[in-house]
Amino acid sequence: MRLFSHCRSVIRSLCCLLICSLPVSLNNAIASDTPRQILIGYSGPLSGISEEFGKSLANAAEMALTDINRQMPRIAGHAVQFRLLRHDDRNDPDTAVRVARKLLDAGVVAVIGTANSATSHAVASLYENAGIPLISPAASATALTRPGLRGFFRLVGNDDDASAYLVEHAIVRMRIDRFAVIDDGGLFGQELARAVASQIERREAQVVMRVAIDFTDDLDELVRLARLNGAQALFFGGTSAQAAMLARAIAREGDGLRLLMASNGGMGTTFLIPAQGAANGTVAIESGLPLSLLPGGTLLEERYHSRYGLYFSGLAPFSYDTAHLLVAAMRQAGSTEPQQLLDMLYRMRYRGLTGAIAFDANGDVLKPVFTIYEVRNQRWVPLRIIGDRAALPTDIRRLTRALDEGGRRQQ
Repeated sequence: MRLFSHCRSVIRSLCCLLICSLPVSLNNAIASDTPRQILIGYSGPLSGISEEFGKSLANAAEMALTDINRQMPRIAGHAVQFRLLRHDDRNDPDTAVRVARKLLDAGVVAVIGTANSATSHAVASLYENAGIPLISPAASATALTRPGLRGFFRLVGNDDDASAYLVEHAIVRMRIDRFAVIDDGGLFGQELARAVASQIERREAQVVMRVAIDFTDDLDELVRLARLNGAQALFFGGTSAQAAMLARAIAREGDGLRLLMASNGGMGTTFLIPAQGAANGTVAIESGLPLSLLPGGTLLEERYHSRYGLYFSGLAPFSYDTAHLLVAAMRQAGSTEPQQLLDMLYRMRYRGLTGAIAFDANGDVLKPVFTIYEVRNQRWVPLRIIGDRAALPTDIRRLTRALDEGGRRQQ
C-alpha cells in the first residue's frame, strides 16, 4: 500500500515537471484556444403588451447564436463563443435608454434591436456616440435612417414604402375608397398612420376619420363611430397585440369593416392567437417573403416551436439573420472590435435566410421586398409579393409571379 502511494506521488511529480517544461509557445497556444466570450446585446419588450413579440425576436437571435457556437467559431484564428445579453426595454423609450447604458457598461460589441421605432429613436444616438452598431429586425419608421446618423441599421423596409403598397392594394384590388386611420399615439403608429393617410389622399380616396387612441378607450365605440362615418376599412398603426384587441372589437361592431395594418410583426401567431377568429379578413403588409418561400424558413419555425412554444413573429427570421450577419461581419473584418465591425457592415454583402442583405449609406436595407397577406381560416395567406424581384433567386421569382396572379384572381 505504501509502495502504491509512493508511485502515485512520483507520477504526480513527473506530470507537474512535464507541464512546467512545456515550451512557452505551446502553453500560450493552449490558453489562446480557450474560447473568448463575445457579448451581443438585445433590447426589446420582454414584458407587457408586446412581450410575446419581443421574446420571439430575442429567441430567434438566441437560436442563431446557438447554431453558430456549435460550429466552434474562430475570429482571426482565435476561438470565440457568442452570448446574447437580453434586456427588457418594455417598448418604452426611457427604459430603452437605461437598457442601452447597461449594455454599453457590460461591453457588448453590437446590439440587436430595438423592436420598436420609438425606442430605436430614443437610443440610436447613444449607441452611435459609443461606436456600437445597432441593428433592428423590426423598427420601420422612415425617419430612423436619417442622413448623418452612423451606426443604425435595419433589415426591414421603411413605412413610406409599406404604406404606399398597402394603400394601392386596398384601393385597386379591394376597391376601398373610404378609410378610418387610427394610431396608438406612439412614434411608430403616428408615422405609419401619417404615411397611410398621405397615400390615401394622394390617390384621391377619403380619410373619413383620423384619431389617435390608447387602449383604455372604448374600442367598440370607436368601431361604431368609424362605421357611422362611412369607413369601409380601418387602418391601424400600432403593435400587433393592440391590433388583436381592435380586431375583436371590429368582429363585434364592424359590420363588414376591414382591418388593415402594416409593419408590426403580426405575420405570425403573435396576432393570430390573441385575435382568434376575429383575425379573419385582416389584410396586412410586412417586410420579406412568406416563410414558406424562405429556404429553411419552415424548418426554422418548427425548431422554434419545439424549443420555445407557440408564439412566433413574422419578423423572427429577420432577428435570426441579424445575429448571423453580425458574426459574418466579424469574420470578414477579422475582428470583434465594434468600430471595425461597424465599418464592415456598410460594405457587407450577405445572403441570409430572408434573402440578400446589404445597406445603403443611411443604414437602410437595399432592395426590400414586401408581402401582402390576408387572414383566412385563422391563417396568414400571402396574396402578393411587391418590391425589387430582380434581387430574388430565379425560382423564387417564378413562385412570386404565380402567387401574384393567384391573388389577383381571388380578389
